[in-house]
Amino acid sequence: MDSKTLFLKTLADIDTRILQTDPYEILLIAGLLRKLFLDDFPLVDQVNREYKLKIQFEVTVQFNKPEDGDTKSLWSVQDGLDPDTAMSGKQRKLISRDQFFQETVAMVFGKVYSVRDVIQFEANVAGAVHAGVAKTEKEKVLHEVGQFLGIGGYAPTLRQLLAIARVTLKALKPLRDAASAV
Repeated sequence: MDSKTLFLKTLADIDTRILQTDPYEILLIAGLLRKLFLDDFPLVDQVNREYKLKIQFEVTVQFNKPEDGDTKSLWSVQDGLDPDTAMSGKQRKLISRDQFFQETVAMVFGKVYSVRDVIQFEANVAGAVHAGVAKTEKEKVLHEVGQFLGIGGYAPTLRQLLAIARVTLKALKPLRDAASAV
């Protein structure tokens, strides 16, 4: 299968999975996002070589985060990452791909978690790509929190994938449209 077809089918797969309620179906979004952006030869880069589009991500500006190093707080942005599902009146910002993957989406007992951290945890530890074991202290904290805390019936990082996926789909719409054109 050529990279353009694989790209379009991957986005269609994400479209379907963000509407699911089965945790397994949502979990697999992490593997798809990893394939698009985090693998050694990201699928987005393979497809965008032809179009050279500037990909930007629109997210909500976050306020009220705990202070770095606050070991007593648990904070997660969840749907607030996506301006279309955030509380009304929140400021929006356009950011680059690198900024998006560094965007803080959770702070748990003094540890800061980015979009990249959530995707990698769900892909490589929780089982979207590899059924692994939490090795780092950050991974162990996410695993523990997921064992005792649910948001909307899901572990916080699993549920966070939904907003990450929605923001990603919107950011990739211009490339998707270009790749779909015959």
